[in-house]
Amino acid sequence: MNTEEWDEEVINNLIAVEKEIKESTVTLNYEFITEKYFEMYQVALNAGTIMPYRFNPIGLAYIGDKHNRPTRMDNFDPEVKERLKNSYAKRNELQFKYANPNSDPVGRYEEFLDKEIYDFIEEFPQYKDIIITDEE
Repeated sequence: MNTEEWDEEVINNLIAVEKEIKESTVTLNYEFITEKYFEMYQVALNAGTIMPYRFNPIGLAYIGDKHNRPTRMDNFDPEVKERLKNSYAKRNELQFKYANPNSDPVGRYEEFLDKEIYDFIEEFPQYKDIIITDEE
């Protein structure tokens, strides 16, 4: 991790919090994610795919020059915009459904968050190292 561009304390706090997420089967590889974050962001959005929700706090740890973020949105195709719009709407719907403790257990919400990560890896296998597996 380039500590000049990322708040190491925030990342370490995320790692500590993650150890408390018992329902989750995914352990994020923060070193890999911070190294590839903006590349993944650019590749995903240009393909019309949203980043997994669990990546949001990682993006908040970025402390580099915000005006020089290494991202460029190349694809402004209307179909890609529509796909992104629909993806965000579906995520909001599922988050509301799974986050509501009266309708579903918290574990279902964690499953939803994990599925987003697995779906991301399925679409972009070059980023499979975003999770730490038991073999490591």
